[in-house]
Formats: sequence, structure tokens, C-alpha cells
Amino acid sequence: MNLNKKSINMRIFTLIIMITACIHNESISQTTFKTIRGSKAIYSISVPKNYQSKEAVGANIDIKYVNSEGASIVTVVKKVPSSFSGFDISAMTNPSDYEVVQQLESNGMQNVTIIKRGMILINGIHTYYAYYQDLENYYHTINQIRKGKLINVTYTCNYSKKETYMPYIFRVINSLK
Repeated sequence: MNLNKKSINMRIFTLIIMITACIHNESISQTTFKTIRGSKAIYSISVPKNYQSKEAVGANIDIKYVNSEGASIVTVVKKVPSSFSGFDISAMTNPSDYEVVQQLESNGMQNVTIIKRGMILINGIHTYYAYYQDLENYYHTINQIRKGKLINVTYTCNYSKKETYMPYIFRVINSLK
């Protein structure tokens, strides 16, 4: 009898999780996205239509979109030097978390914490990812190498709103083609 009660409780729990997921996914399904094509490399990403294009300041910034709450989607494209022609993107996992934090903080960030980093496949392409935070923001970053160019996509939002933006983050990141 006790085992049967556990089974029923597990089914109820699973049902609650599924309903919650459907409600959460419903909010993103109500948002329309537009496809934006990069100009510094051959790629595209999907961006929520309510995000506004902003001037891409910086030699390597290709795309920049921001919403009314300050969440942003930025792509950076850099030519891979010919001396790195055989560079494997998985080498980006070689530095320790400490070394990555030191690099980010040497570029002006403060109190950086690495949440997770590693390798995944996005649309069949080996992709390095890093999720990290500072005192205010959450950063969800991916990097791919295509035709001699490093493409970086970073979605940034206030850390307190990370869970709200997570469906958007994954839709944007996984749209990289």
C-alpha cells in the first residue's frame, strides 16, 4: 500500500511539473521573434520582436539588441588569426575557472562567479558555453568558430530576473545558425 501511495504522489508531482512547464512555455510562445542576420560573418539569431536594435559600438560588435528592462543580446565576431587555423573550440575549456574569472575581471568586471561552462552542440556545431554572474547581472555566453571567424553570442540580464528570461535565453542561444 505504501509503495502505491508513493507511485501516486510521484505521478501527481510529475503532473504539477508538466503543468508548470506548459504555463512557463506559454508565456514565451506568446512572444514573437524575428531573425537577424549578422553582417561580419554568415550567421543568424532569433531576437524577441520587442527588443530594440542599438548602435553596435566597438570594432568587433556585430549585433546589439536591448529590451526596456536592460536585458541585452550582443554578438561579437572576430577573425581567428591564421596561426590558429587548426584551433579546436574545445581548447576554450582548458583554462581553469579561476583563470577565466581573472580574464573577465581584468576586462573591468568585478566579483565574477562562474556558474557553469563546457561544450555543447548547437545546430550541429561544437560550441563552447559559459554561464557566469557578477554582482548585478547574469551572462549566458556561447562561442562557435565558423569559416575562420569566432562568433560570440551573449545574453545578459539582471540576475534577479534570470529565471524569467531563461526561456528567451535558450530560444536566442539555440537559434544560432
